[in-house]
Parts: sequence; C-alpha cells; structure tokens
Amino acid sequence: MSKTYVNNYKPPAPTPIADVDAVLSSTEPYDVNFAFPIHLDTLSCPTVRIAPFVPALHLKTYWEHVGPKAPELFRFYTFCPEGYTDLIPFFERFRANPEWCMFAVFDRTRKTGEAAQDGEDGEFAGVMSLYNTSAANLHTEIGFVLIFPKFQGTHVARTSIGLLLRYCLEKPDAPLPGLGFRRIQWCANPQNVKSVGLAKRLGFREEGVLRWMYFLSPDLPDTIKEVATVKKDKDGQVEGYGRFTIYLGHCWDDWEERGRALIEDVLRK
Repeated sequence: MSKTYVNNYKPPAPTPIADVDAVLSSTEPYDVNFAFPIHLDTLSCPTVRIAPFVPALHLKTYWEHVGPKAPELFRFYTFCPEGYTDLIPFFERFRANPEWCMFAVFDRTRKTGEAAQDGEDGEFAGVMSLYNTSAANLHTEIGFVLIFPKFQGTHVARTSIGLLLRYCLEKPDAPLPGLGFRRIQWCANPQNVKSVGLAKRLGFREEGVLRWMYFLSPDLPDTIKEVATVKKDKDGQVEGYGRFTIYLGHCWDDWEERGRALIEDVLRK
C-alpha cells in the first residue's frame, strides 16, 4: 500500500544572534513592532508612567539594578541571566512577536536622581510586559514583571499593573482609549505568594493550577530549584525539575462590574 502522507518537517533555522554593540549603541528610533496602538496617556497617571522598553536607553541601567541580586530576583522565573548581554536575545524575542511588548516603568514621584533616559519625567523603576497575546481572541497576559529592589514595597508595582489593566480593558472609544480586550491573564509560581496576593488585590480571580507547566533546567541556580517542583525516581534520585503555574484572570465583565472602580482608586493614590 502506498503512503498517503509524508512528514517533511525541518526545525526552523536558529534565530540570528543580535549584535549586542549595535543594539546598545543605536541612535535610530527603536521599532517595537507591536501590532496594537500604544496609548501613552492611558499608560500614565500622576505617580507612574509606562513606555516601551528601549534596550539602548534602558538595558544597562536595568542590569545595574538587577545584576547584583539576579539569583534572588529571578527566583520564580524559568531562567536567570548571568549578564546584561544574555538579555538581548530575550528582549529581541519579544520584539520579533508583534503581539508581545516589553515596557519600562517609571516612578514619577522621584523626579531627581537617575534620569528617565527617554526625555520624560520619572525614575526608571522596573519592567513588565504583555505577551501570550491573541488578537483574534482578545486576550493577553501581564508577565515578566520585575520591579527594582529600590522600588519594591512602594506604589510602583500596583500602580503600573493598574495602568496596564486600564490600557488592555478599556474600549478603544473610551476617553482614555484602551485595546478592548476581554481577558487579562496573570500566571505565577504558586509559592510566589506576593505575586498572587498582588494580583488578587487588583481584581484578578484565581482560576486553577496547571501542573508541570514549565521545564526547568537542572543547571539553573539553586534559588530557582528551591521553589521548583521536583520529580524523583523510586530510589530518591532527581529525575527533573519543573514549575507548576497558578492562573488568575481579570476579564471584561470583572472590569465593568468592579475592576474599573478598583483600579481608578489605585491610580488616585
């Protein structure tokens, strides 16, 4: 009997490695390659503003804040960079996907000290992103949130997440226009109680836990493996590490019923 199908799959060619020096020294406007309008007014309030992350402006400062404490700051991540050059491919991967975008967060209550570097006000305080977006299904995820140690425990995290919620959930014809999405997702290691607690305070509703959602390399720092899920064989030897993931959602009906009022109160403080 002749074959009725073939499998000609070939792995895609590796993504070319970005020229670190070229990325960091570029004076050309950085193309964020984002498929959605970026409404800067919607992404700002008196205390915080959010703008696209530009490696030439922000990466070295990012690493100055993060590098000395990277193993601890990346404890609940699935990777840990060893230097700022490791992050160029990470940020370029975001730019390559037109439904993903990395943002820089600025604390506008600190107008002195380190400059914002983009010609606007505020001090660079951290990063967060929109990714795992589906334009067809009107949903996205707030992820890769990292607020610098200097700004942790302040208004910055809750306010910046509130701004992203407003940007995503308000309708395009609102006075402060949004993207009109129907679902915003928040995912975390279930052991990251601060992350889960913050999301719940901002109106996200817990939906469940997916087991073994992410593979974790055994070569990762101990700080990451300490909060990983471990599978052992019958002799007690480690077979592998992984991450369980708790899912929370803030949806368009939540937003209209109580979310908008909750976030407006957060943004006023």
